[in-house]
Amino acid sequence: MRTIAPVSLLWTILASCSAPESGVTGPPEPSAAPSAEAGFRSLFDGKTLDGWKAPDMSYFSVQDGAITGEATPKHLPPYNQFIVWQGGTVRDFDLRFRFRVAGPKANSGMQFRSAVKDKGLVHGYQADIALNGPYLGGIWDEYGSRKSLAARGESVEIDEEGKKKIIKFADAADLVQGIDLSQWTDYRVVAQGPRIVLEINGHKMSELTDRERGKSASEGVLAMPIIPEPMRIQVKDIRLKVLP
Repeated sequence: MRTIAPVSLLWTILASCSAPESGVTGPPEPSAAPSAEAGFRSLFDGKTLDGWKAPDMSYFSVQDGAITGEATPKHLPPYNQFIVWQGGTVRDFDLRFRFRVAGPKANSGMQFRSAVKDKGLVHGYQADIALNGPYLGGIWDEYGSRKSLAARGESVEIDEEGKKKIIKFADAADLVQGIDLSQWTDYRVVAQGPRIVLEINGHKMSELTDRERGKSASEGVLAMPIIPEPMRIQVKDIRLKVLP
């Protein structure tokens, strides 16, 4: 997600919406149903926002059994708003959730290994979610100087000095063929040591190995943002498995 200055515009009808613990060595396995996943804990009860907090909770609610972040023309945030999981920081983990998004400029994501800064803004790694553009499935440095860390279809290694090695493993457009973000969509984030892998609907979207001194992060919070544009993001079935 890119940082976007507040902009007022007419509302476009949204698409129909019905405790710190410490990767994977091989390709991530396809996501399973939440009830079948051994070793995972639920981070959201599906009914309340208990365990989640934002500076202004008026932008967040529970709808359709999902954490719902929503901005409307009459209720636009002055800047990005992040709802943060209050269960502590995460290090090495397998995070899975389902999401759907609506709004012509809708842009969100899942922050991980991130830090809460002034005004509740969350800086750090983001598993990107965007309705348009090349960002969905990429790894973004939210509020950081490095911007895109690994675009969709890329496997990226960043060494200690910040030098990037990029290997393109798939065509970015091909990876999102058939994905309808107005419908529930599976997202998976696996982080172990310096290696991060993102999956959507069981397919690898991007991969990052980040060793840059002073900029890579091994631990931080989970959070979900909305931007100052008319949009809605919904996230449910959020579950976390701590990796050794």
